[in-house]
Amino acid sequence: MKIVTYIAAVVLLLGAACSQPKTVVGHLGQTISITDSTLSADTADTLRFGHMRSGEIAVKRITLRNDTAEPIVIIRHETTCHCASFEYDRRPIVPGGETNIECTFDSRGTRGWQMKLANFYISGAAHPIRIFIEADIE
Repeated sequence: MKIVTYIAAVVLLLGAACSQPKTVVGHLGQTISITDSTLSADTADTLRFGHMRSGEIAVKRITLRNDTAEPIVIIRHETTCHCASFEYDRRPIVPGGETNIECTFDSRGTRGWQMKLANFYISGAAHPIRIFIEADIE
């Protein structure tokens, strides 16, 4: 009886572990330089996650560098989906300073080529900085 209980517990644990999405962490990211012209122009960049399997969760990092003469702050962000989430420091970025924006893309429930949009509103900017999130989900 103890062996049957032990085997049942192992099967349940393995089943629970298999149902968890696989997380792929790729912290090699790009740097976006915020300059005076960036603050006045309509600026966009693309964060490419490449090929993923449906169910994977991938993480990438963007470095935001303040190349202006004044401190800047990420005021807020908006996304076009719930599959992308962002974490970042909300403190001011001093001139010459940097902050990291960590983007988590959750591919559960998606298939095919994906292009999502995130708008970052920066203090002193005329337009949001647009970050396109691209992935090919199989």
